Amino acid sequence: MKYFKVLFCLILLLLVGIAGCSSKEEVTSINTVDVQKLKEHSGTYVGDNSNVLAIVRALPGGETFKEIDLHNKTPKIIYGTKEGSLSEDETLKYWFDGKNTLEKNFLYNAIYLTILIPNAEGYSFKIDDQKFSVSREEMEQFISDNIKTLPDSHKLFDKEKAQQFINNKEKINKAVKSAAIRQQFFKKVPIVKE
Repeated sequence: MKYFKVLFCLILLLLVGIAGCSSKEEVTSINTVDVQKLKEHSGTYVGDNSNVLAIVRALPGGETFKEIDLHNKTPKIIYGTKEGSLSEDETLKYWFDGKNTLEKNFLYNAIYLTILIPNAEGYSFKIDDQKFSVSREEMEQFISDNIKTLPDSHKLFDKEKAQQFINNKEKINKAVKSAAIRQQFFKKVPIVKE
C-alpha cells in the first residue's frame, strides 16, 4: 500500500511539474496570429487606446509588449520584460533567435498597424537596443508594391474594406517571410541600434 501511495505522489508531482512547464506563456508568432481578432479592431483611431492596445497584444511578440506612447499619431511600441510574464532571457531569446524574428515581426506589425489604424502617421518599435521607425507613407508604398494596392486611409475606416484587405493574410505572410523583400525594405528603412 505504501508503494502505491509513493507512486501516486510521484505521478502527481510529475503531472504538476509538467503542467507548470506548459503554463509558460507562448509568444505569438506570425504563424499563430489570430487574424479574426485583428479584424475586430479595423478602423481604429490612434486615440482609441483600448483598441490600439488590443491590436498590439494580438500581433507577433504581443506578450512581450511593455509600453506604448500614442502621442503625435505615431504609436511607439516598446517590447521587453514585464512583471508576471516571460523573463528577460526568454524575451530576448524570442526576439533575437537567429531566424530574423525581429525583422519579420517589426515589418509584419507595421503592415497590420497601417491597415488597422488609418489615422496613424507612422510607427515605431523598440526591443532592447534595437529601434525601428517608419512613416505611414513608406508602409503604404511597401504594401501596395509587395502585397496589394492599399485603399486610402479614409476607406480603411470602413471596417468592411479593411477586413477585406486583411484577408490577404497569405500574401502578407509571404512578403514578410521573403528574405529578399525584407532586405530591400530594411535597406530603405533600417533598424538602428540605440
